[in-house]
Amino acid sequence: DTHLHLGKELEADGHLQEAEYHYLEAKDWKAAVNMYRVNNMWDEAYRVAKAHGGANSHKHVAFLWAKSLGGEAAVKLLNKFGLLEMAIDHAADNNIFDFAFELARLSLKQKLPEIHFKYGSFLEDEGKFEEAEVEFVKAGKPKEAVLM
Repeated sequence: DTHLHLGKELEADGHLQEAEYHYLEAKDWKAAVNMYRVNNMWDEAYRVAKAHGGANSHKHVAFLWAKSLGGEAAVKLLNKFGLLEMAIDHAADNNIFDFAFELARLSLKQKLPEIHFKYGSFLEDEGKFEEAEVEFVKAGKPKEAVLM
């Protein structure tokens, strides 16, 4: 496709806005989002995903953006978009436990037991029973550790 080819050439030359136009004309919004992501232009990536992506694509971009920031900046960004709790759940459900714990410790401490439980279940599935036991106890579910 000509538009896709032009988009790639313009991106390589650093003409990102023009490249975006051609990516979108080629119906490849993901290429535009990716281009902005690799150039650390997250606000542009988010804008394109929200305008041209599917229902949850902008949420995914916001999650990746927050993950790239980490710490308080991640919490602030996710709060701005109203996605903090969703991001914590997404991280825990996708085995990105460090990020889930970081976000929860800085903002929604009441989510910590749930994350400890999910982490314990993950560790149990991995055969790491002693580590899983510690997580189940931290989750306030010592019975799970006994039943392992």
